[in-house]
Amino acid sequence: MTIINWSLTKFVGVFIASFAFIVVTPFTVAAATTNVAPAAQVTFTFDDGLKSALTQAAPVLAKYNMTGTSYIPTGCIGSVGTCHADKTAAYMSWAQVTDLQNKYGWEIGAHTINHFPLTTLTDAQKEQELYQSKQDLLSHGFNATSFASPGGDYDMATLAIVAKYYSSHRGFWDQGTNKWPHSEYIIRVKQVQAGVSVASVKTAIDQAIANKEWLVLVFHDIKVKASSKAADYEYSTANLNSIASYVNTKRAAGLVKVPNIRDGVVTSDTNLFANGTFGNGISDGWTTDTPNNVQLNTALKGSYPEAVNSIKFVAGATNAHLFSPKVVIDPNATYMFKNFLDVNQLTTGEIGFYIDEYNAAGNWISGQWKVAERSVFVENLNFTCKATSSAVATTRLQVYATGNSGIVAYVDNIQMFPVTAVTIVTPPVEPPAPVEPPVVTSLIANSTFDAGLAEGWTTNGPLQIMADASNNGSTRNPTNSIKIESADEYVHLFSPKVAVASLTDYSITSYLDIRQISSGEVGFYIDEYDVAGNWISGQWKAAKSSVAKGDVSLAYSPSSVNVATASLQVCVTSNSNVIAYFDDVRWYAL
Repeated sequence: MTIINWSLTKFVGVFIASFAFIVVTPFTVAAATTNVAPAAQVTFTFDDGLKSALTQAAPVLAKYNMTGTSYIPTGCIGSVGTCHADKTAAYMSWAQVTDLQNKYGWEIGAHTINHFPLTTLTDAQKEQELYQSKQDLLSHGFNATSFASPGGDYDMATLAIVAKYYSSHRGFWDQGTNKWPHSEYIIRVKQVQAGVSVASVKTAIDQAIANKEWLVLVFHDIKVKASSKAADYEYSTANLNSIASYVNTKRAAGLVKVPNIRDGVVTSDTNLFANGTFGNGISDGWTTDTPNNVQLNTALKGSYPEAVNSIKFVAGATNAHLFSPKVVIDPNATYMFKNFLDVNQLTTGEIGFYIDEYNAAGNWISGQWKVAERSVFVENLNFTCKATSSAVATTRLQVYATGNSGIVAYVDNIQMFPVTAVTIVTPPVEPPAPVEPPVVTSLIANSTFDAGLAEGWTTNGPLQIMADASNNGSTRNPTNSIKIESADEYVHLFSPKVAVASLTDYSITSYLDIRQISSGEVGFYIDEYDVAGNWISGQWKAAKSSVAKGDVSLAYSPSSVNVATASLQVCVTSNSNVIAYFDDVRWYAL
């Protein structure tokens, strides 16, 4: 999350209130605004504060004028045989962490105190691990704003606490690349450890360059003679050098940037919204038409850097709205909107973001529905917006929660800034009542399995994959779900086919509760079919290999223009001793 320049924010608000118009010509996007367009990026991250980050990784990256991000569990500093991360490993001292930052220019991030799996802790213990690790680092001269969950173990309740103290969160099992303008609290990664070839990493780099996406690599221990066992979190110095050399070649050709985590996200010191962190409550141009349902909250439910205040939504019988101050815009410019959202409860419906547009006379002339969240989730919802026509002189953001949705949510740190040049800015005018945005529904049938294993859902293992009505499903609709057990061969659950468009991006979120597993994994795969219904391609998306429960989110784009339909496949490896429950599949076009 960006750190707002408060003096500038207050100045802009006063300036607009005091003068009838502002003409800025010409104006270029400020230097303090970073990553204003999609671009290929590769970031090197190293977990656990291991000594090899300093002795092996840093010299390799320095050879190519690169740096990394080191995530430090503060309780492991200088420890021998006691750190929960790996009791056999060697950890840096505070002096060595200082060298990593000051001599090599690395970013120092937080990784809790004790490296415990966060979902196994109480909320109070999570607070202690997250807050105190930040204070430990600060007391030694490290202003950590980036956080990585140990073992990639987190849930939405954990992520809400992370967001209080840090501007970003990087997991371990959220695999893939990050599409601009990114989602700071779920940064996707590629794991690099024993068994991962240099060639496969180079392929991932090439794909990030081709798609102008951000590839975040995760390493642990770097050794001259690293283990070759696929499950070991080790990687050889020579292989790291090969990867860094390859990235350097691509960077020299102008194809890729190599930022640390804190420099990889979209940020700006500008905010065209006054009071975007709600330090003054619902004021300074912020309004609501449902004051009983949209209220200031001062109980630390917001996000970094000012988490104390936020706006709480509690759904009522009708749609509830929060309206931003009116902002004068250049209709030819593109603007970025960054919004922290914590959906704490939801049974149906959505909380969404909509842009109202007005002409110079102050009349509402058009609007744009931008994005919505339809599940319990913690995130930064970031999007861009350009006026629909040259007649637009003023815009206003509305955040809405649909009626009778059971929504309890918090919004904070709402920011708007230009990401292209601005030439003319015109005055705000009081608009008419807002237009209700559309409600978008999931594309997949029988998504909560109230009809059992039916309506297009099929399996090759009817004895292992079957309907369950014993309240093992998602908290949003717990009664019905699909029970999954492993067998001596792979078993699969297949979704109905969904019509897709080749140029459209999709999000697929489902609930998975793995109660038991001794080996193998529960994997997620997308099958793709042509207009004749023939299978033509597929995409492996993710896998879970430990006891855990919560939402699994996948990003999906059709592989080619030949893809007409797609289906989700959930597969369980043979002899894995899996017992799991699957539920609440949400497939949306973005």
